[in-house]
Amino acid sequence: MGDQGASKVFAAASAATTGRRDFIRGAGALGVTSALLGGTAPGAQAATPKRGGNLRLGMTGGSSSDTISASNTVTELDNPRILALFEPLVSVNRQGVVSNVLAESFEPNSTATEWTIRLRSGLTFHDGKAVTSKDVLFSLQRIVDPKAPLPGATPLAPVDLANAKFLDDRTLRLPMKTAYADFPGGISAPEYFSIVPVGYDVKNPIGTGPFKYKSFTPGQQSVYTRNDNYWRTGQPYLDTLTIIDFPTDDAAFSALQGGVIDVFAIAPIALMSEVGSNGPIKALVSQPGQWVPFTMRVDRPPFNDPRVRQAMRLLVDRQQMVDVGLGGYGAIGNDVFSPWDKCYDASAWKRDRDVDKAKSLLKQAGHSDLTVELVTSDIASGAVRMAEVLTQQAQDAGVTIKLRKVTTDVIYGPQYLNWPFSQDWWNYKPYLAQVAMELLATSPFNETHWAKAPSYDRYVKLYNEAQATLDGGKRCDIIHEMQKIDFEEGALIIPCFNKNVDLMASNVNGFQPSNTGYALGNFGFADAWLS
Repeated sequence: MGDQGASKVFAAASAATTGRRDFIRGAGALGVTSALLGGTAPGAQAATPKRGGNLRLGMTGGSSSDTISASNTVTELDNPRILALFEPLVSVNRQGVVSNVLAESFEPNSTATEWTIRLRSGLTFHDGKAVTSKDVLFSLQRIVDPKAPLPGATPLAPVDLANAKFLDDRTLRLPMKTAYADFPGGISAPEYFSIVPVGYDVKNPIGTGPFKYKSFTPGQQSVYTRNDNYWRTGQPYLDTLTIIDFPTDDAAFSALQGGVIDVFAIAPIALMSEVGSNGPIKALVSQPGQWVPFTMRVDRPPFNDPRVRQAMRLLVDRQQMVDVGLGGYGAIGNDVFSPWDKCYDASAWKRDRDVDKAKSLLKQAGHSDLTVELVTSDIASGAVRMAEVLTQQAQDAGVTIKLRKVTTDVIYGPQYLNWPFSQDWWNYKPYLAQVAMELLATSPFNETHWAKAPSYDRYVKLYNEAQATLDGGKRCDIIHEMQKIDFEEGALIIPCFNKNVDLMASNVNGFQPSNTGYALGNFGFADAWLS
């Protein structure tokens, strides 16, 4: 699936999810300036967006299994396709704050056992049909369909959809099976909670997004045209959006250099050395938001022993992982996710490298000469290089890691979620939402099989308590207990949180940096324009 990344730079912002800082490294030497982030040169007046043109976006990591099915994504290349067409009720904004999108309001009763959702006025689908509360209920029911549940089914599990009430065409009241204080946060991953019309046909994908479907060839490209009835007045500016699969980073970068494409999204960090000041190519550098964890299955030896999991975490030199694995474009992570969540306590989670302790734990566990296989792939920028760095670092503790590099088709094939030791990628999600997507027995991306861990029952009890607690301070206290379990016994190695680099031609404007891990400022296609 997934998406990933976060660091010690979050210490000052752990209580506020809107911090934005240190998103440019070496800006002067690389020509990465405010002009590249905001669309204007320093000291110049902001340009007026121009209408028209075809933005050609290139990415790698796709395959013949690419999809544009609403609320259903696995690879990074699925995201832009889906987010150009469809929109959710709520989403994390560029600063990681849960914000309304199609919803005008999203209100609980006094016990969070009932939520009332009111849509914005004047919303229409691509075919001109008005968006109604019936479409909202249909969309949610489609996600939880027991015959074919989609990834968002687990966060919707507490919602009693069978007893929903239509108050009017724009208002839906949803009772909960249990109190659900973080309902908006739970459904804030935009790629998993698309609102579609009643009777949605995957072969004729209709949504509310800034672009309409024209054509799609899996593994090759998809083409979209402007939605002239988009609810954000005057947007989008582009006539056409074309998203193109490339087999390799070199091919995509050559296409950018040759003018075949306008944007190379989530480009390898190493390519920053090719970006010169005031040249034909510029870069958009995000905050650390994506994370690429190493995943250990708790139900398979040797990782069923928490001492081994802890040892593997202790042998990681995290600063070296940032410097070498990410070329400096990242921030240290300490094995606890969701750094922009208001309940994330950066001061509490810090893990220094301790090779001697790692050796001691491995000896206690009977694995002094541990040899393991690590499955890696080009699933996200820096993933393979991070795996190579970990392999080198592990040698200091007498651990032999045998790298097995596979294609994305293989890592996300039938064996996906069953690799004993592998990697995945995640974009930012609020803490409880991330737990629902990854660490519950019913999670769609239960890659560590955390439900088999001895601490799981207590972890789930805390999760349920947090979801039932409306008081924000008390909920954070409960979440801190969960994070303590993540830190001490968890099965994710999160060495760092990654900055994304998007490379683009000098005439591409409108994209803004974000700290969520989603490329191009949360795939802000409605804001993009060509000068």
